[in-house]
Amino acid sequence: MEITCAQMDVLLSFYVEGDLSKALKLKVEEHLKNCPSCREKYEIIKTMIQDLKTSVEEKEEIYSSKSNSQYRIFQNNLSAYVDNELPADESIKIKKYTINNKQARKELQDTYNIRRLMSESFNKTKLDAKHDFARNILKQLNPNEDYSFCFHPVIKLAAAFVMTALILSAIIVFSLTLS
Repeated sequence: MEITCAQMDVLLSFYVEGDLSKALKLKVEEHLKNCPSCREKYEIIKTMIQDLKTSVEEKEEIYSSKSNSQYRIFQNNLSAYVDNELPADESIKIKKYTINNKQARKELQDTYNIRRLMSESFNKTKLDAKHDFARNILKQLNPNEDYSFCFHPVIKLAAAFVMTALILSAIIVFSLTLS
């Protein structure tokens, strides 16, 4: 059975993480060879992961320099700044530092992009909860198995939101532990 592009949307993240069976992995790889659209999505995901690794390495270099206390202050207040939770004087300090520091500008832009992607993902999940897209794809891949989950779509939506928040929190905590 051939994998469709819609199925690839769900399977790409599992493929990148290495969480597919051998047979399914081979089908995904064959689809990637034959489908330029899915291959482009895969390349984007791969590039994002490489950029993230590079960013972590750059942060390690920055944190290893003990003299950069302004950057640490920026790093510690970034989330509060993005959420408009800082007092006005602290926000101004963050803005000034961001204007004068290329790395800080990039990090702020990345933070806003992550926030936008989370919002888009949440809205998409909210729409998909009605149809339970993933369950339908799993049924198509393994028609003999029963995927009758008893969760209400709202509960699934809430769980997806919580998981997204936990993942982002883990990323933030990880970046803070590098200091």
